[in-house]
Amino acid sequence: MKNSLFAILILISSLSFGQDSPKTPKIGVKVPEGETVVLKGVSVKFLEVIEDSRCPEGVNCIWAGRAIVKAEVTSNGKTEEVTLIFGETRPGEEKNTNLFTSDKFVINGLTLNPYPTSESTGKDTSYVLLVCEEKNN
Repeated sequence: MKNSLFAILILISSLSFGQDSPKTPKIGVKVPEGETVVLKGVSVKFLEVIEDSRCPEGVNCIWAGRAIVKAEVTSNGKTEEVTLIFGETRPGEEKNTNLFTSDKFVINGLTLNPYPTSESTGKDTSYVLLVCEEKNN
């Protein structure tokens, strides 16, 4: 009886401690290069890829590389250009994936697709910037 009670106690405690608060999955919105999307009244236009030196999949690289993207954000009639850096940074640079911040929500860049492969040459690539809107805590 004591062994059964002990086993039940362990089972219940493992279930209660295993219940971390679930994270809400990030849902990305695709912004093809040269196009604009509007999220909660904020316009995000993907202007250009400045650099894409990410290490291709299936290749061993000394440096993981990075992608640098320029976007235009318009909110309340104010427009500004934002530079996003995905991946490694160089000395003096800061990694930045934030496009817009307000009291209620933020818009962040998630990634730049497609990710390079050893077969892709990087030319004639149709880039898509993934962005997401999240509550501002």
